[in-house]
Amino acid sequence: MRKICFAVSAVLLWVSVAGAQFVAPGGVLPVVANTPGVNGTFWRSDVNVLNINDWDVSIVLVLQPEIRDGQQTFEPIVTDPITIPAGQQLTMPNVVQTEFGMVNKKGALSILPLDGSPLAIASRTYTFGTDGGSFGQDIYSALAASTAWAPGVRQDSFFRTNVGIFLPLDPIPGNGIVFTVTVFDADGSVAGSGTLNFTTAGVLQKNVGAFGVDNMVDGYAVLSCSDPSVAWYGYASQVDQTTGDAVYRAARGFQGDLPALPTSPPG
Repeated sequence: MRKICFAVSAVLLWVSVAGAQFVAPGGVLPVVANTPGVNGTFWRSDVNVLNINDWDVSIVLVLQPEIRDGQQTFEPIVTDPITIPAGQQLTMPNVVQTEFGMVNKKGALSILPLDGSPLAIASRTYTFGTDGGSFGQDIYSALAASTAWAPGVRQDSFFRTNVGIFLPLDPIPGNGIVFTVTVFDADGSVAGSGTLNFTTAGVLQKNVGAFGVDNMVDGYAVLSCSDPSVAWYGYASQVDQTTGDAVYRAARGFQGDLPALPTSPPG
């Protein structure tokens, strides 16, 4: 698994700039789910991978786990290679269950083309409504380092907001990585703060109530990493308290904070 993790790291760094706006050689979805939520919701993630090339492309999928109580909820899983014919799209409904056999779990998904070919990637994490239909959110990636910002935080009787970090690689043994989350009102006043602590790779998410934010109509979150050389993904998800409908907002930092990129794709 360590070899796979370093391969993931190489791809993440190579697509960190291009992947946010353009097709790139693979990509990351910081959150995928097959898990129940509040108010009778059940969240699942559908993933689309489009091979835009004139040749077949083989990919592998890497599912890295959610972290709870400081521990990974499952071991990282890597699929066998999956071939996508030239010009065709691979659609994976409820990817956590169908491709990895996991139920009632949440994690992050890396999509790695074995030859470094560019791909277009999309996803939707959603639940079915009690009166028919469905609703959900588009999940996309924005790689950050040092500090990143997530506007549009609300926490009251109408909406709640969750803040999360996906750390792709294990910290150096004995050196955990600490993320400080500070939530501000729209006027810049501190509404609450706290930390997300990592001793292993994975996804860690908390409601902003855990940082002392009780009643805030309009605000934003600032996420700062204790090690500015580490690349990571941050996000905020604002959820309608009545319907469960959610909006995903990737935390965005400065491009210049990212580690130096290689000049050619890995592999």
